[in-house]
Amino acid sequence: MDAGSAPEPRGRQRSAQVVDTLRSRNTVVLAVVAIALGALAARLFWLGYRTAHWDEARVAYWILRYEETGAFVYRPIIHGPFIHHVAEPLFALFGPSDLLGRLPVAVVGGLFPLSALLFREHLRDHETVLLAVLFAANPVLLYYSRFLRSDVLVAAFMLTALGFLVRVYDTRKPRYLYPVALFLGFGIASKENALIYVLVWIGGAALLVDTALFRPRTAPSGLDLLRSHAGTARRYAGRLKTDPETRRRVGVPALHLVGALAVLGFVWLYTFAPRGAVTEHYPVSEAAIGTVRFGDALANPLQLPALVENTWDYWYSNYPMWSDKALSSGEDSSLSERYLEFAPQYLTVLREYALTTLLFAGIGFLSERYGRERSRNLVLFFTYGGVASVIGYPLGLDIFGPWNAAHPIVMLALPAAVGLGAVYRRGRTVLTDDFSITSLVAALLLVIVLGQVVATAAGAAYVNDTDAEKNKLIQYAQPADDMRYDLQQLDWIAAENDGTDVLLYENYFVGNDESEHFYPACMGTSEWFNGLPLSWYLYAADANVTCIQNSLDLDRVSGDPPPIIVTRERSVPILSQQLEGIGGYEYSVYELRTSGTETVILFDPAALEE
Repeated sequence: MDAGSAPEPRGRQRSAQVVDTLRSRNTVVLAVVAIALGALAARLFWLGYRTAHWDEARVAYWILRYEETGAFVYRPIIHGPFIHHVAEPLFALFGPSDLLGRLPVAVVGGLFPLSALLFREHLRDHETVLLAVLFAANPVLLYYSRFLRSDVLVAAFMLTALGFLVRVYDTRKPRYLYPVALFLGFGIASKENALIYVLVWIGGAALLVDTALFRPRTAPSGLDLLRSHAGTARRYAGRLKTDPETRRRVGVPALHLVGALAVLGFVWLYTFAPRGAVTEHYPVSEAAIGTVRFGDALANPLQLPALVENTWDYWYSNYPMWSDKALSSGEDSSLSERYLEFAPQYLTVLREYALTTLLFAGIGFLSERYGRERSRNLVLFFTYGGVASVIGYPLGLDIFGPWNAAHPIVMLALPAAVGLGAVYRRGRTVLTDDFSITSLVAALLLVIVLGQVVATAAGAAYVNDTDAEKNKLIQYAQPADDMRYDLQQLDWIAAENDGTDVLLYENYFVGNDESEHFYPACMGTSEWFNGLPLSWYLYAADANVTCIQNSLDLDRVSGDPPPIIVTRERSVPILSQQLEGIGGYEYSVYELRTSGTETVILFDPAALEE
């Protein structure tokens, strides 16, 4: 300050500080929004091109059945109903496709980085931005945001619900209870392991309580701290009886809590209540779900109690089945044997596609717990939950799926952002007068690490999205080949051709009996699943299908063979000998899984020209 100049008024100084704070926060919000828009674009790009995975195909099939019949009932074998309710109107408006089936997951996964803003009161500005980057660019989250599965949905919804719960704590504003309830309801309706998130939160909170009691900041011992809180609670309870203002301060949040629970209840009932003539299209008995449907209760509210009771009974008996899969998936293997089988594969996925998150989460946790005078509880909480998820998730698997790695990743992303933030603060000095070799190395490390995350994500999601040899995120039931061109020809022929469009030949695709619940019905139930994802594409194209189980039945194909024939590679010579005119067919060989399922699709070029 120059000699003789007057000091700046304190009020003006405070105003300047407020302006700087708002400017900083606006910059963070803009940065996170930009990251979310980039994440959304990355998920929408080329979204419908990859051939559907076995799991995607069966879920898409039931969504289309729901759209066509209006019949729906929750079945844990295909997980939560959220995706059915949001994708069904898309199919109704624009027709069934892989793109539209995946679109809700892509949108939720793309907007997920916005949830980083909910934790900003507990994070530095750059840590908030780095958290959004990790949500946006992690390879597992990117790949499975472009996939018709509910793991990214439940992860995003549950973390967002937790973020709004943190906002309730930060602001003491009960209005945030409503988005807590909304997103919690969406998470529960997405997949059954939403309950695992709640258990992880309870466990993490218990560890925080233990830490507070072990080394209390405001009392000589943990017991003294408990006595102090108990005394405060008794005094507050006394004021509730005598002080109207205290009752008002408690009553208003209590009313909001009741309202939030009502929102949660409505979301739960809307998503899980059965609809339509369910027993005609689903292998579920009316005795299990009751006779009242969601539409019945809308038309006659007096039936609402019966709907709630029936839906609750059915939900309660089926929803926890996810946690029982590992126990019931095989009589010849124990839980420990299955854990030893799945855990190495699970850790391999985390090592190859989330190593940055794991390493920097460790750095963030250690620096937070031992490098600060007062550790931030939120960082410790997320670390505890992430570590528990890494150790515990293989216990709940009946089959191995890389998608399960998404759940520890979203928990460990916050402490990883803290660890990356420490490197950023060190590297930031490269741009200041306090330059050093250490700062330069830190800056280069941050660039390399984030670049590696983005490059790995791009390779997994676009370059090697069906190559299981190069991409460990691909589960066995993903077709190894790109069938998109032939599938487009299937759509054209099914729309224009008269008579049989497709001949399915081979007992791998055709069973002895027609299926009651699956179409094409002539395939049979087990064989219909063998044929996925082709079974889904045949149904979506509304193709007229004829099924032949073996060569003895080929005389049923009279006249010109159909324009499309689907069979196993081993059966092509038999068809060539017994069907006239097939010699001019063009054909391609595809793997319906990553290996071992060579399937031939033969096309009549003349039919395509017509």
